[in-house]
Amino acid sequence: MTPRIRTALLSTALLSTGLLGTLSAQAQVSIFTIPALPPRSAAPAPTTPAPVTPTRPALNPALATPHSANLSGPGSLRGGQDTTWTFNLTNLGETVIDLQHGACDVRFEVLNAAGQVVRANPTNTVCTMQLVMTNVAPGETMDVQNVRWNGRSSDGKALPAGEYTIRAYFNGAGVSILAEDYPVTLEN
Repeated sequence: MTPRIRTALLSTALLSTGLLGTLSAQAQVSIFTIPALPPRSAAPAPTTPAPVTPTRPALNPALATPHSANLSGPGSLRGGQDTTWTFNLTNLGETVIDLQHGACDVRFEVLNAAGQVVRANPTNTVCTMQLVMTNVAPGETMDVQNVRWNGRSSDGKALPAGEYTIRAYFNGAGVSILAEDYPVTLEN
């Protein structure tokens, strides 16, 4: 159906219901009915952006089975070099932890020494529809997933050398698991 035919059918339907007259009367605008703009004022003073505070999306309920989670990997990295840490889950309970989760259920963010997020948790990552099975028997530790950081900020800029903290969490399979914060030194 062409746009012209669609418009004609819509107009006919509106005419038959009496709505076209009401709509067209309300839709008439002239130069006299447009509200005036407020008078110009001085330019607003420049503001400095507020620091980004650590935020996480809404998390699932915490895993009920007694457990601990941490990152393992190097304590330092060189700027621009991809470095990998592993999210580990240790089962401290007496029943198996059985997680069937997606490939992007472990997320992380990086904070500077002042506690500001300098590398936010990406929200536009492309994840495969891969199902990952993680089964952790009582007393056992298993790798859940890896995270990777290259010493750059969220916008891809090189960060200055210094002390940073990686904060990682698992949020999938109907549960959330927070890892211990992991301190790293960025070297340039």
